[in-house]
Amino acid sequence: MNEKQLKKRNTADLQTVLKTVQGRRLLWRILQAARVHQHSFVPGDNAATAFHCGQQSIGLFLLREIEDASPSAYLQMRGEYLSEVTSEQNEINRLTQELTNV
Repeated sequence: MNEKQLKKRNTADLQTVLKTVQGRRLLWRILQAARVHQHSFVPGDNAATAFHCGQQSIGLFLLREIEDASPSAYLQMRGEYLSEVTSEQNEINRLTQELTNV
């Protein structure tokens, strides 16, 4: 398999994963763990900074792959995540209100 065929197969594989809610949730968790939107610098700790830079490098690679495979997928994943967080917060607020009214 040549490089072009391999890239095409890898893109198709990622598109398949991105079609499922479970796949998008998994990729979102990996991007969060990779700290793609956080600073890598840890004052006074070069080893931790290097470690975080390595995590971030992998996350940025994955983000580029996602954007190439499906340009709207990242925004979809973000929207699904924010919707889930909002739903959980609403449930916490509801339970807190019930306990307050008892």
